[in-house]
Amino acid sequence: MAAPAPVELDAAALAALRALDPDGSQQLLARLTAAFERNLARLLPELDAAMAAGPDWVRIGRAAHTLKSSCSNLAALGLSSAWQSIEHKCKEGQVDSLADELALARAGLADLLETLRALK
Repeated sequence: MAAPAPVELDAAALAALRALDPDGSQQLLARLTAAFERNLARLLPELDAAMAAGPDWVRIGRAAHTLKSSCSNLAALGLSSAWQSIEHKCKEGQVDSLADELALARAGLADLLETLRALK
């Protein structure tokens, strides 16, 4: 498995987020980061359990759907696309080589979290 590429935030999407809280007084990025951390605390164990259960591609697809949206909302459009691909492959039953793709996308979540923490 290849090393994951660093997560890049889309400049336009990040600018749109910052425009919602231009002076930072609402601590929007900090609040979004905290919400993302809470989602990861719930979804990563769910992914682990789904992988251990056969794997259960339906559950993995549901988690991927949520992670796709979360990453998109945080300007990580490339990572969002990776989770969208996983979601689609789970729905279509194209799961032969999905474990590696899943591992890379999951590693991207840790990178995204680190990137977001650095922005605060």
